[in-house]
Amino acid sequence: MGLKEQLKEKMFLDKLYASALEKIRRHEGKIMAAKEAVLNFLKKNHYELVETRELKIYTHDEDIVVLDNELPIYRHTTIEDVAMRRNPTIKEMVSFTNIKKILVNSDIAFKKRLEAVDYLYKKALSQLDLKGTPFEIKQIFKETILAYEKNDLEKIEEGLELIFEILNYKEVGPELKHPSELIYGIPENDQYRDLVIISPDYTEIKLIRGSFSTTGKDTLAHLNRIVSGKERPDIEGIDVFNYWEEQALKSPLLKE
Repeated sequence: MGLKEQLKEKMFLDKLYASALEKIRRHEGKIMAAKEAVLNFLKKNHYELVETRELKIYTHDEDIVVLDNELPIYRHTTIEDVAMRRNPTIKEMVSFTNIKKILVNSDIAFKKRLEAVDYLYKKALSQLDLKGTPFEIKQIFKETILAYEKNDLEKIEEGLELIFEILNYKEVGPELKHPSELIYGIPENDQYRDLVIISPDYTEIKLIRGSFSTTGKDTLAHLNRIVSGKERPDIEGIDVFNYWEEQALKSPLLKE
């Protein structure tokens, strides 16, 4: 996959992870509320399914994952040992050695619950090659500018998502949001750098350079003046994309 496809895959994984956390939170920590996302992460990481003792167990390298509401990940053990501990027979529970293993799994435990979800998500991310050539980066900007000139909303949105991923733009917090505009910036501690104001129909894109406090009233007042047209932005329209392209070609995502 080229850079564009790799970035799209990363955005897909990011959204999947955020959705999974939200579903788990709404269901009081039950991991299986986000079963679809978990299965997706397992698939992306090439885990193989083994069904035994009414358990769904996934394995890859040294990881042994049990698909249930705890989502435990074990290491330094075997599928048979994990299956016995998770679903022992009465005969197995008679054994003192087995009972100890069933009650205490700290010798093989690696991750569980949200830590396990986070681990699988980050493991999937680590497989992506998020560095691109100057040509690939320029192509993304070329396609987005063309979409902007044609007022192709779907392609503009797709292009902006890719550009924001390259430059690490994030939607601003509630303290700087505007009811009629979309506002993004590059987070830097308690500030945003290079704020961009976008109309909902993507016909207007305005950028103000510099660093802006996330809590200062001056930032909000400045934004309001730009939105209302009382003050001109530093850059607007296609010139914003040209400015971003210059920044992107200095990005850590650029292949040496």
